[in-house]
Amino acid sequence: MSNSYVEVVKQAINLLDEISLNDYQKELPPHFPSSIGAHIRHVIDHFVAIVGAEHSGIVNYNKRNRYGEVEMHPQVAIKKLEEIVEWLTSICTKSLDQQVDVTTEIDISHTKSTTCHSTLERELVFAASHAIHHYALIRIMRTMQGKALPEFFGYAPATITHLNRSA
Repeated sequence: MSNSYVEVVKQAINLLDEISLNDYQKELPPHFPSSIGAHIRHVIDHFVAIVGAEHSGIVNYNKRNRYGEVEMHPQVAIKKLEEIVEWLTSICTKSLDQQVDVTTEIDISHTKSTTCHSTLERELVFAASHAIHHYALIRIMRTMQGKALPEFFGYAPATITHLNRSA
């Protein structure tokens, strides 16, 4: 395993090292009715679901920890993200082709979930991509808050490759 998943998680840690409590908790309606903390918590929820699957064989993306300490306090989120980095580092010596069953809601009109087969690696690919999507939203929120971010925060790896080749 490359350290790419670790790099994605560390982007959030670096962001949170420099964010104020107010900026972390602030909602920016009408375009952003959720806070940066809510986006970070959502990213963490997805990685935590995968961490649990190493032993259970089940990834349940329906389990969320809304309105908890991670969402309200950047230091709590950093601690959880550091635990995820530690886990990601530990699994690099293990097989990521472990089969898992993934459960997630699929219907926007009714409560309906589906379960399908996947692997730990495929779910890590999803979680990293999903995190980058939320980082792009956070990038806009930080800009609205008058704050700058690293050049490629919230950019997909393929976009970064394209931009670097075009330069």
